[in-house]
Amino acid sequence: MDQPQRKNDSATQQPHAPATFALSRTDVVVISLVCIGIGVALGFFLPALGSIAATFPIPFGDVIEKLSRFDQAWVVIARPIIGGALGLIAAFFITASTTPLVVDEHGITIGRDDDHPLRISRASFSTAYFADGKLVVVTEGGHQAFKGDVEGKKAAIAEAFTARGYRWGEI
Repeated sequence: MDQPQRKNDSATQQPHAPATFALSRTDVVVISLVCIGIGVALGFFLPALGSIAATFPIPFGDVIEKLSRFDQAWVVIARPIIGGALGLIAAFFITASTTPLVVDEHGITIGRDDDHPLRISRASFSTAYFADGKLVVVTEGGHQAFKGDVEGKKAAIAEAFTARGYRWGEI
């Protein structure tokens, strides 16, 4: 017998569960693999890129062309390794620069637990909204407690605030 399917919406099933907006482990792995892959590819294709770059009037074009002409065996092996290491460093900075957001019944937490996050209690919260693409959180006294980028889509963040009874919108 066919029964109507229930919508699997976490907000309707657990309205009091904290909403967490942060990079998942899968996101970090994908970002890392892409950055490492780009670094290895740039290291591998450096000779071709150097000769192409030398044809354009860019700063240090001659230096780039000379560096790309090194063709000893150890240099050919070292370039992709160095590129991969630089890609890993770039991935670390990309993932470390994101700001997680947790919205629950008792308050809002902005930032990582190991990096002195901003905690705003429900009692001191006034309103939140997006201005110029950045989340703005205002406290009861009218003080702007936070203005910056956070993880998550704007609509999902707005829904997380309103579903838990927080005021959302322009002042």
